[in-house]
Amino acid sequence: MADIAIDARKYFDYGIGSYIQNLASALSQLQSAHSFTLLVSTDDFERINAPEGWLKKRCDYGKYSVGEIAFLGRDARSAKVGLFHEPHYTLPAGLRGRSVVTIHDLIHLKMPQYFSVLQRRYASAMIRHAVKHAGAVIAVSQKTRQDILDTFNVDEETVSVVHHGVRPTFRRLEDRGAVEQFRKSRGLEHPYVLYVGNVKPHKNIPRLLASFSQVRARYPDLNLVFAGGSCLRDSALLDQTRQLGITGAIRDLGQLSEADLVNAYNGADVVVLPSLYEGFGFPALEAMACGTPAVVSNAGALPEIVGEAALIIDPTNSEELAQAILGLLDDSEKRSQLIEKGKVRAAGFSWETSGKQTLTIYEKVLERCRPR
Repeated sequence: MADIAIDARKYFDYGIGSYIQNLASALSQLQSAHSFTLLVSTDDFERINAPEGWLKKRCDYGKYSVGEIAFLGRDARSAKVGLFHEPHYTLPAGLRGRSVVTIHDLIHLKMPQYFSVLQRRYASAMIRHAVKHAGAVIAVSQKTRQDILDTFNVDEETVSVVHHGVRPTFRRLEDRGAVEQFRKSRGLEHPYVLYVGNVKPHKNIPRLLASFSQVRARYPDLNLVFAGGSCLRDSALLDQTRQLGITGAIRDLGQLSEADLVNAYNGADVVVLPSLYEGFGFPALEAMACGTPAVVSNAGALPEIVGEAALIIDPTNSEELAQAILGLLDDSEKRSQLIEKGKVRAAGFSWETSGKQTLTIYEKVLERCRPR
Protein backbone atom coordinates (compact mmCIF):
# COMPACT_ATOMS: atom_id res chain seq x y z
CA MET A 1 0.00 0.00 0.00
CA ALA A 2 1.30 3.45 -0.89
CA ASP A 3 0.19 7.02 -0.44
CA ILE A 4 -0.34 8.50 -3.91
CA ALA A 5 -0.31 12.28 -4.07
CA ILE A 6 -1.81 14.14 -7.05
CA ASP A 7 -0.85 17.76 -7.65
CA ALA A 8 -4.25 19.47 -7.89
CA ARG A 9 -3.15 23.11 -7.82
CA LYS A 10 -4.52 23.49 -11.37
CA TYR A 11 -7.88 21.99 -10.31
CA PHE A 12 -9.88 24.88 -11.76
CA ASP A 13 -7.78 25.49 -14.85
CA TYR A 14 -9.74 24.82 -18.04
CA GLY A 15 -8.19 21.75 -19.70
CA ILE A 16 -5.82 20.38 -17.07
CA GLY A 17 -8.35 21.13 -14.35
CA SER A 18 -10.93 19.00 -16.13
CA TYR A 19 -8.34 16.23 -16.39
CA ILE A 20 -7.58 16.35 -12.65
CA GLN A 21 -11.24 16.39 -11.65
CA ASN A 22 -12.27 13.54 -13.90
CA LEU A 23 -9.22 11.40 -13.16
CA ALA A 24 -9.68 11.78 -9.41
CA SER A 25 -13.34 10.84 -9.71
CA ALA A 26 -12.50 7.79 -11.83
CA LEU A 27 -9.71 6.60 -9.51
CA SER A 28 -11.98 6.94 -6.48
CA GLN A 29 -14.42 4.45 -8.04
CA LEU A 30 -11.78 1.73 -8.41
CA GLN A 31 -10.78 -0.94 -5.93
CA SER A 32 -7.33 -0.01 -4.69
CA ALA A 33 -5.33 -0.64 -1.53
CA HIS A 34 -3.59 2.71 -1.90
CA SER A 35 -4.45 5.96 -0.17
CA PHE A 36 -4.81 9.16 -2.19
CA THR A 37 -4.10 12.80 -1.40
CA LEU A 38 -4.91 15.91 -3.41
CA LEU A 39 -2.40 18.75 -3.06
CA VAL A 40 -4.38 21.96 -3.46
CA SER A 41 -3.65 25.66 -3.13
CA THR A 42 -4.86 27.41 0.02
CA ASP A 43 -7.09 29.69 -2.06
CA ASP A 44 -8.91 26.66 -3.49
CA PHE A 45 -8.93 24.51 -0.36
CA GLU A 46 -12.51 25.13 0.70
CA ARG A 47 -13.85 24.97 -2.87
CA ILE A 48 -12.50 21.50 -3.63
CA ASN A 49 -14.36 18.43 -2.47
CA ALA A 50 -11.98 15.49 -2.43
CA PRO A 51 -13.50 12.09 -3.21
CA GLU A 52 -14.72 10.15 -0.20
CA GLY A 53 -11.82 8.67 1.71
CA TRP A 54 -9.24 10.94 0.07
CA LEU A 55 -7.21 13.58 1.87
CA LYS A 56 -6.64 17.22 0.96
CA LYS A 57 -3.44 19.00 1.81
CA ARG A 58 -2.54 22.64 1.32
CA CYS A 59 0.28 23.45 -1.06
CA ASP A 60 1.24 27.10 -1.27
CA TYR A 61 3.86 26.96 -3.99
CA GLY A 62 2.68 29.01 -6.94
CA LYS A 63 2.05 27.42 -10.32
CA TYR A 64 5.14 27.69 -12.55
CA SER A 65 7.16 28.95 -9.57
CA VAL A 66 10.69 28.21 -8.45
CA GLY A 67 9.23 26.89 -5.21
CA GLU A 68 7.23 24.11 -6.85
CA ILE A 69 10.28 22.91 -8.77
CA ALA A 70 12.80 23.17 -5.95
CA PHE A 71 10.80 22.26 -2.84
CA LEU A 72 7.58 20.38 -3.66
CA GLY A 73 9.47 17.15 -4.35
CA ARG A 74 11.38 17.54 -1.10
CA ASP A 75 8.11 18.02 0.79
CA ALA A 76 6.66 14.91 -0.85
CA ARG A 77 9.65 12.84 0.25
CA SER A 78 9.42 14.21 3.78
CA ALA A 79 5.75 13.25 3.90
CA LYS A 80 6.65 9.68 2.82
CA VAL A 81 4.62 9.95 -0.38
CA GLY A 82 4.96 6.66 -2.23
CA LEU A 83 4.16 8.08 -5.65
CA PHE A 84 3.66 11.61 -6.92
CA HIS A 85 1.50 12.35 -9.98
CA GLU A 86 2.11 15.65 -11.73
CA PRO A 87 -0.76 16.24 -14.21
CA HIS A 88 1.27 18.80 -16.18
CA TYR A 89 4.85 18.85 -17.41
CA THR A 90 6.08 20.82 -14.35
CA LEU A 91 7.46 17.81 -12.46
CA PRO A 92 9.18 18.86 -9.21
CA ALA A 93 12.82 17.95 -8.75
CA GLY A 94 14.13 15.18 -6.51
CA LEU A 95 11.41 12.53 -6.76
CA ARG A 96 13.88 9.81 -7.87
CA GLY A 97 11.56 7.94 -10.19
CA ARG A 98 8.67 7.73 -7.72
CA SER A 99 6.55 9.86 -9.99
CA VAL A 100 4.21 9.93 -12.96
CA VAL A 101 3.87 12.96 -15.20
CA THR A 102 1.11 13.63 -17.72
CA ILE A 103 2.06 15.56 -20.84
CA HIS A 104 -0.88 16.90 -22.82
CA ASP A 105 0.96 18.40 -25.76
CA LEU A 106 4.23 19.91 -26.96
CA ILE A 107 2.66 23.05 -28.34
CA HIS A 108 5.45 25.36 -27.16
CA LEU A 109 7.90 23.33 -29.22
CA LYS A 110 5.69 22.46 -32.17
CA MET A 111 4.25 25.97 -32.62
CA PRO A 112 7.16 28.14 -31.43
CA GLN A 113 6.03 31.21 -33.38
CA TYR A 114 3.25 31.79 -30.86
CA PHE A 115 5.48 31.90 -27.77
CA SER A 116 8.31 34.02 -26.45
CA VAL A 117 11.87 32.73 -26.28
CA LEU A 118 11.56 32.50 -22.49
CA GLN A 119 8.33 30.47 -22.71
CA ARG A 120 9.87 28.08 -25.23
CA ARG A 121 13.02 27.58 -23.19
CA TYR A 122 11.07 27.03 -19.98
CA ALA A 123 8.75 24.46 -21.59
CA SER A 124 11.63 22.65 -23.27
CA ALA A 125 13.67 22.47 -20.07
CA MET A 126 10.75 21.35 -17.92
CA ILE A 127 9.50 18.70 -20.33
CA ARG A 128 13.05 17.39 -20.78
CA HIS A 129 13.40 17.16 -16.99
CA ALA A 130 10.02 15.45 -16.67
CA VAL A 131 10.57 12.74 -19.27
CA LYS A 132 14.07 12.05 -17.93
CA HIS A 133 13.24 11.80 -14.23
CA ALA A 134 9.63 10.56 -14.03
CA GLY A 135 9.05 6.91 -13.34
CA ALA A 136 6.48 6.93 -16.13
CA VAL A 137 5.11 9.41 -18.62
CA ILE A 138 1.45 9.52 -19.62
CA ALA A 139 0.71 11.00 -23.03
CA VAL A 140 -2.94 11.81 -23.72
CA SER A 141 -2.76 10.71 -27.36
CA GLN A 142 -0.59 8.69 -29.72
CA LYS A 143 0.32 11.97 -31.41
CA THR A 144 1.62 13.47 -28.18
CA ARG A 145 3.54 10.28 -27.41
CA GLN A 146 5.19 10.36 -30.83
CA ASP A 147 6.03 14.05 -30.42
CA ILE A 148 7.74 13.24 -27.11
CA LEU A 149 9.74 10.37 -28.61
CA ASP A 150 10.72 12.44 -31.64
CA THR A 151 11.84 15.41 -29.55
CA PHE A 152 13.51 13.91 -26.48
CA ASN A 153 15.91 11.07 -25.83
CA VAL A 154 13.61 8.88 -23.76
CA ASP A 155 12.99 5.16 -23.46
CA GLU A 156 9.76 4.56 -25.38
CA GLU A 157 8.68 1.90 -22.87
CA THR A 158 8.30 4.59 -20.22
CA VAL A 159 5.79 6.61 -22.29
CA SER A 160 2.23 5.26 -22.32
CA VAL A 161 -0.93 6.59 -23.95
CA VAL A 162 -3.99 7.11 -21.81
CA HIS A 163 -6.77 8.88 -23.67
CA HIS A 164 -9.09 11.22 -21.87
CA GLY A 165 -12.69 10.14 -21.42
CA VAL A 166 -15.97 11.91 -21.97
CA ARG A 167 -18.36 12.34 -19.08
CA PRO A 168 -21.80 10.66 -19.31
CA THR A 169 -23.43 14.08 -18.99
CA PHE A 170 -22.29 14.81 -22.55
CA ARG A 171 -25.09 13.08 -24.46
CA ARG A 172 -27.92 13.71 -26.86
CA LEU A 173 -30.74 15.32 -24.91
CA GLU A 174 -34.13 13.88 -25.71
CA ASP A 175 -35.81 16.71 -23.81
CA ARG A 176 -35.44 19.39 -26.47
CA GLY A 177 -37.37 21.79 -24.28
CA ALA A 178 -34.30 22.24 -22.08
CA VAL A 179 -32.18 22.97 -25.15
CA GLU A 180 -34.67 25.50 -26.47
CA GLN A 181 -34.90 27.19 -23.09
CA PHE A 182 -31.10 27.51 -23.05
CA ARG A 183 -31.10 28.99 -26.55
CA LYS A 184 -33.81 31.46 -25.63
CA SER A 185 -31.98 32.55 -22.49
CA ARG A 186 -28.80 33.19 -24.51
CA GLY A 187 -30.45 34.94 -27.44
CA LEU A 188 -29.68 32.09 -29.84
CA GLU A 189 -32.85 32.30 -31.89
CA HIS A 190 -31.06 31.48 -35.16
CA PRO A 191 -29.26 28.29 -36.26
CA TYR A 192 -25.61 28.31 -35.26
CA VAL A 193 -22.18 26.83 -35.74
CA LEU A 194 -20.43 26.28 -32.40
CA TYR A 195 -16.78 26.73 -31.47
CA VAL A 196 -15.64 25.65 -27.98
CA GLY A 197 -12.26 26.71 -26.61
CA ASN A 198 -9.99 29.69 -26.19
CA VAL A 199 -9.04 32.05 -29.01
CA LYS A 200 -5.26 31.71 -28.81
CA PRO A 201 -3.40 31.96 -32.12
CA HIS A 202 -3.00 28.22 -32.68
CA LYS A 203 -6.78 27.82 -32.54
CA ASN A 204 -6.90 29.33 -36.04
CA ILE A 205 -9.83 31.67 -35.42
CA PRO A 206 -9.03 34.11 -38.28
CA ARG A 207 -9.51 31.32 -40.84
CA LEU A 208 -12.65 30.17 -39.05
CA LEU A 209 -14.09 33.68 -39.40
CA ALA A 210 -13.12 33.81 -43.07
CA SER A 211 -14.79 30.45 -43.65
CA PHE A 212 -17.89 31.45 -41.75
CA SER A 213 -18.31 34.57 -43.89
CA GLN A 214 -18.40 32.30 -46.95
CA VAL A 215 -20.95 30.00 -45.34
CA ARG A 216 -23.13 32.92 -44.27
CA ALA A 217 -23.41 34.09 -47.87
CA ARG A 218 -25.54 30.97 -48.37
CA TYR A 219 -27.13 30.91 -44.90
CA PRO A 220 -27.65 34.57 -43.94
CA ASP A 221 -29.43 33.73 -40.67
CA LEU A 222 -26.61 31.52 -39.41
CA ASN A 223 -24.64 32.57 -36.31
CA LEU A 224 -21.18 31.62 -35.11
CA VAL A 225 -21.17 30.97 -31.37
CA PHE A 226 -18.07 31.01 -29.16
CA ALA A 227 -18.10 29.15 -25.84
CA GLY A 228 -15.05 29.60 -23.64
CA GLY A 229 -12.93 32.26 -25.28
CA SER A 230 -14.35 35.56 -26.51
CA CYS A 231 -14.03 36.51 -30.16
CA LEU A 232 -15.38 40.03 -29.88
CA ARG A 233 -13.12 40.98 -26.97
CA ASP A 234 -10.03 40.28 -29.04
CA SER A 235 -9.31 43.50 -30.92
CA ALA A 236 -7.75 41.83 -33.96
CA LEU A 237 -10.59 39.32 -34.29
CA LEU A 238 -13.19 42.04 -33.76
CA ASP A 239 -11.60 44.10 -36.55
CA GLN A 240 -11.72 41.06 -38.83
CA THR A 241 -15.42 40.47 -38.15
CA ARG A 242 -16.08 44.10 -39.06
CA GLN A 243 -14.11 43.82 -42.29
CA LEU A 244 -16.04 40.66 -43.19
CA GLY A 245 -19.37 42.20 -42.21
CA ILE A 246 -20.23 39.39 -39.78
CA THR A 247 -19.94 41.11 -36.38
CA GLY A 248 -23.69 40.91 -35.84
CA ALA A 249 -23.63 37.17 -36.44
CA ILE A 250 -21.06 36.45 -33.72
CA ARG A 251 -22.25 35.38 -30.28
CA ASP A 252 -19.88 35.16 -27.30
CA LEU A 253 -21.21 32.98 -24.48
CA GLY A 254 -18.11 33.06 -22.28
CA GLN A 255 -17.39 30.24 -19.85
CA LEU A 256 -20.34 27.88 -19.48
CA SER A 257 -21.35 25.47 -16.78
CA GLU A 258 -21.21 21.84 -17.84
CA ALA A 259 -25.01 21.70 -18.13
CA ASP A 260 -25.09 24.78 -20.35
CA LEU A 261 -22.23 23.45 -22.46
CA VAL A 262 -24.18 20.24 -23.06
CA ASN A 263 -27.16 22.37 -24.11
CA ALA A 264 -24.92 24.42 -26.41
CA TYR A 265 -23.63 21.29 -28.14
CA ASN A 266 -27.14 19.91 -28.47
CA GLY A 267 -28.46 23.13 -29.96
CA ALA A 268 -25.72 23.51 -32.58
CA ASP A 269 -26.02 22.50 -36.21
CA VAL A 270 -22.26 21.93 -36.52
CA VAL A 271 -19.28 22.04 -34.15
CA VAL A 272 -15.97 23.24 -35.58
CA LEU A 273 -12.43 22.74 -34.29
CA PRO A 274 -10.02 24.12 -36.91
CA SER A 275 -6.90 24.19 -34.70
CA LEU A 276 -3.38 24.19 -36.10
CA TYR A 277 -2.32 21.89 -33.24
CA GLU A 278 -4.14 19.86 -30.58
CA GLY A 279 -2.74 17.35 -28.12
CA PHE A 280 -6.20 15.79 -27.75
CA GLY A 281 -9.33 17.78 -28.63
CA PHE A 282 -12.06 17.61 -25.98
CA PRO A 283 -14.67 19.61 -27.95
CA ALA A 284 -14.65 17.14 -30.85
CA LEU A 285 -15.26 14.22 -28.50
CA GLU A 286 -17.94 16.08 -26.53
CA ALA A 287 -19.72 17.15 -29.71
CA MET A 288 -19.85 13.57 -31.00
CA ALA A 289 -21.18 12.34 -27.64
CA CYS A 290 -23.95 14.97 -27.87
CA GLY A 291 -24.95 13.84 -31.35
CA THR A 292 -23.73 16.94 -33.16
CA PRO A 293 -21.63 16.53 -36.33
CA ALA A 294 -18.11 17.95 -36.15
CA VAL A 295 -15.62 19.44 -38.56
CA VAL A 296 -12.04 19.21 -37.32
CA SER A 297 -8.60 19.93 -38.71
CA ASN A 298 -6.08 17.30 -39.71
CA ALA A 299 -3.58 18.74 -37.19
CA GLY A 300 -2.21 17.14 -34.05
CA ALA A 301 -4.27 14.40 -32.41
CA LEU A 302 -7.66 15.36 -33.88
CA PRO A 303 -7.76 12.68 -36.62
CA GLU A 304 -6.78 10.11 -33.99
CA ILE A 305 -9.64 11.14 -31.73
CA VAL A 306 -12.45 11.40 -34.28
CA GLY A 307 -11.50 8.52 -36.58
CA GLU A 308 -14.05 8.40 -39.40
CA ALA A 309 -16.78 10.03 -37.30
CA ALA A 310 -16.14 13.65 -38.31
CA LEU A 311 -15.17 15.65 -41.38
CA ILE A 312 -11.43 16.34 -41.43
CA ILE A 313 -10.08 19.37 -43.25
CA ASP A 314 -6.82 21.20 -43.95
CA PRO A 315 -6.83 24.03 -41.35
CA THR A 316 -4.84 26.32 -43.64
CA ASN A 317 -7.56 26.23 -46.31
CA SER A 318 -10.52 28.48 -45.47
CA GLU A 319 -12.41 27.38 -48.57
CA GLU A 320 -12.15 23.72 -47.57
CA LEU A 321 -13.46 24.48 -44.09
CA ALA A 322 -16.35 26.47 -45.53
CA GLN A 323 -17.27 23.66 -47.92
CA ALA A 324 -17.21 21.11 -45.09
CA ILE A 325 -19.61 23.20 -43.00
CA LEU A 326 -21.87 23.76 -46.00
CA GLY A 327 -21.82 20.06 -46.75
CA LEU A 328 -23.23 19.27 -43.32
CA LEU A 329 -25.83 22.03 -43.53
CA ASP A 330 -26.93 20.98 -47.02
CA ASP A 331 -26.90 17.19 -46.72
CA SER A 332 -29.18 15.71 -44.05
CA GLU A 333 -28.11 12.16 -44.91
CA LYS A 334 -24.44 12.98 -44.37
CA ARG A 335 -25.35 14.66 -41.07
CA SER A 336 -27.24 11.59 -39.90
CA GLN A 337 -24.39 9.27 -40.82
CA LEU A 338 -21.83 11.34 -38.92
CA ILE A 339 -24.12 11.70 -35.92
CA GLU A 340 -24.43 7.92 -35.59
CA LYS A 341 -20.73 7.33 -36.17
CA GLY A 342 -19.90 10.05 -33.68
CA LYS A 343 -21.97 8.58 -30.88
CA VAL A 344 -20.34 5.17 -31.40
CA ARG A 345 -16.87 6.72 -31.52
CA ALA A 346 -17.38 8.79 -28.38
CA ALA A 347 -18.65 5.75 -26.48
CA GLY A 348 -15.14 4.29 -26.79
CA PHE A 349 -13.66 7.02 -24.57
CA SER A 350 -14.50 6.70 -20.88
CA TRP A 351 -12.96 8.07 -17.72
CA GLU A 352 -13.42 4.66 -16.11
CA THR A 353 -11.01 3.22 -18.69
CA SER A 354 -8.64 6.17 -18.21
CA GLY A 355 -8.66 5.63 -14.46
CA LYS A 356 -7.94 1.90 -14.77
CA GLN A 357 -5.07 2.49 -17.18
CA THR A 358 -3.61 5.20 -14.96
CA LEU A 359 -3.82 2.98 -11.87
CA THR A 360 -1.99 0.24 -13.78
CA ILE A 361 0.80 2.71 -14.55
CA TYR A 362 0.97 3.68 -10.87
CA GLU A 363 1.32 0.02 -9.92
CA LYS A 364 4.16 -0.55 -12.39
CA VAL A 365 6.10 2.45 -11.06
CA LEU A 366 5.57 1.39 -7.46
CA GLU A 367 6.70 -2.15 -8.30
CA ARG A 368 9.94 -0.85 -9.83
CA CYS A 369 10.58 1.30 -6.77
CA ARG A 370 9.91 -1.48 -4.27
CA PRO A 371 13.04 -2.51 -2.30
CA ARG A 372 14.40 -5.89 -3.40
